[in-house]
Amino acid sequence: MRKKIITTIFKKELLEVIRDKKMLFLVILLPFFMYPVLFTIIGKVGKSQDDKLSKTKVTVLVNPESEGTPIYKELIKMDNISVKSADFNVAMLDTMKSTIGLKIIEPTRDSLHPYQPIAATIFVNNAKDLLQKRGGQIQKVIAQYNQQLLMERLNSKGLTTEFITPVDVKVQDISSTEAKIGKVIGQFLPMVLLLFIFTGSIYIAIDITAGEKERKTLQTLFISPIKTKEIIAGKFLAVFTVGLISAFMNILSLMLAVFIQVKLMGGTGGGGVDMSVLAANINPMGWMFVLLIIFFTTIFIASLVLAVVIIANSYKEAQSYVSPLMMLILIPAMLSQMPGMELNASTAMVPVLNICLAIGSVLSGSYNLALLGLVTFSVLIYALIALYLASRTFNNESIITGQKVSLKKAIGLGK
Repeated sequence: MRKKIITTIFKKELLEVIRDKKMLFLVILLPFFMYPVLFTIIGKVGKSQDDKLSKTKVTVLVNPESEGTPIYKELIKMDNISVKSADFNVAMLDTMKSTIGLKIIEPTRDSLHPYQPIAATIFVNNAKDLLQKRGGQIQKVIAQYNQQLLMERLNSKGLTTEFITPVDVKVQDISSTEAKIGKVIGQFLPMVLLLFIFTGSIYIAIDITAGEKERKTLQTLFISPIKTKEIIAGKFLAVFTVGLISAFMNILSLMLAVFIQVKLMGGTGGGGVDMSVLAANINPMGWMFVLLIIFFTTIFIASLVLAVVIIANSYKEAQSYVSPLMMLILIPAMLSQMPGMELNASTAMVPVLNICLAIGSVLSGSYNLALLGLVTFSVLIYALIALYLASRTFNNESIITGQKVSLKKAIGLGK
């Protein structure tokens, strides 16, 4: 293969991407600004909504018999609750807006059973955020009164709280806060990375294959004094480069978003954690494997989309392949978030799933270098297989000339 020819095709495809403002926005500008803008908007809207929910008043209907009880007296002190004494039922509450029912029944006490519990029932529609929040506040008031009564009863008998706690169970979490945050980031970051590598790759792949077929320029390229392998190499490098740029623009954007959040929170993340410790928590070898995995993943996705969209004879037809291909990427990525799913010798060989689990394990700081090496090797193998399939489809004359062929024939497995 001639390096000069490959470079010329590569430059030509990239130049077309740069000229296409829509593609430029989709691949570079959107990923870069998405996280900071998204995080800021979600943060501000979330805070605004939380403030609104905290101040909005809710009516609490309490049965007349409980009027004057300690719980009733505590509830009327709250600014965001309006307490009304009235008989009610569930059907009535369903028809009323922003209303919770509270029924308190004090038992008849006698000398034989002096410590019968008070029955308190909260009728709340938890499908509504506002009512769910107020229901939680009412539960706290009742829990505080419950604790007060308990202490009074223990004191009357000369007992301490140890009397009602025969076994004092404590759970000590030995994981670092950085590891916890890393685990959370590791759950969604791989999926987002895969999605944007795919997005960056698919649209340029469509444009330089099905798009060129539609414009009648692809056939002209194939009848030039250029080897098919050189055409494949040039186009693949263009798709790969755009996909890789898209991936790293996402990483850069996410880092910028985290930096902004850290500054807004006074230099620390959630729980007072110095977010810079997250990066230091991962040794250089871990970062090297992450970069290698992203590199080979981009080769795999770029080759896969090229092999599929070249079959299409029009831009519209190629776009119909986007959803099935995306599901092929997203389903294994979503499986990585299932409880108990972890990187081992078996999952390290499953395409896409292994990528998400490997990146997630590195970010959480609980990774095994041997397994990361196995993932890197398997991703490389799948990338080479995808590249081979892409070359088979490009070598099929029927596909290049726009004839309808089956997928089996396209990759050279059928006659």
